[in-house]
Amino acid sequence: MKHLLKVIFLILSFTCEGQNQSQQLIEQTAQKIGIPTSDIFSRLTTSHKFENGTLIVIPEIAEKGDGYVTFNSHIVLIDDESGAIKAKFRGEKDWNIDAVSIDNIKIEPKLYQLNESTFGYGLNIFYTGQSKPNPYSGTELSLYAREGIDLKQILKDYPIKSFNGETDTKCRGTFEEHSKKLEILKTYTNQYADLQFTDCIQLSELNEDCDELLKETRQEIKILKFGNGEYRNSM
Repeated sequence: MKHLLKVIFLILSFTCEGQNQSQQLIEQTAQKIGIPTSDIFSRLTTSHKFENGTLIVIPEIAEKGDGYVTFNSHIVLIDDESGAIKAKFRGEKDWNIDAVSIDNIKIEPKLYQLNESTFGYGLNIFYTGQSKPNPYSGTELSLYAREGIDLKQILKDYPIKSFNGETDTKCRGTFEEHSKKLEILKTYTNQYADLQFTDCIQLSELNEDCDELLKETRQEIKILKFGNGEYRNSM
C-alpha cells in the first residue's frame, strides 16, 4: 500500500511539474508576441510538442461584456532548444463564448501530410450550448500549415461532430447527431491533397419514458479541395 501511494505521489508530482512548465512556456511565448498576462484566457491555452517544435495555442481576450467573451487566436510554433518563434498565426476575434461556450481546445497529436513538403497542424474546438430545450454540442476542426515564418489557416472551423435536438428537458424529444471521419486522399488540387469527410448521421426520437421510438442512420461524403489558400467544399 505504501509503495502504491508513493507511485501515485510521484505521478502527481510529475504531472503538476509538467503543467507548471507548460504554463510558464505559454506565458513566455505570449510575452514575446506582445500579449499581456492579464489578457490570456488561461483555461483554454494548450501546447503540444512535435518533432519540429512545440505548438502553442493562446486565446487573447479581445472584448468581453455581459455574458460573452471574444478572443483573438494565436497559434505559435516555437523552437524547443532556443525558445525562438519559428512561425505564428493570429486570428482577429476568431472565437467567442456566449450562449454557446467553448469547453476545450485541443491540438491533434498527429500531423496531416498534405503534399511532399507540407504538413497540417490540427486544432479541435469543443463547444456546448446552454439551452436545455435545445441541447447542442459540437467540435470544429481547423488546419494550419507552415509557410516560412507564417502559419496559414488552410481550413477554418469545419464541423466534424455535432449533437442537437428539441426536447421537453426531461426525455421527450428529437435529436440529430453528426460524426465525420477525415481521410487524406491521393488526389490533388492545386498541389494539395483533397480531404474527404465521411459523415455518419443519426436521427432519433425519444418518448416521455425515454424509450427510443425512431432511429435512422445514414452516411454522406463531402470532399474539400484546396484553392485560393484554403480548403473549400468541392460541391
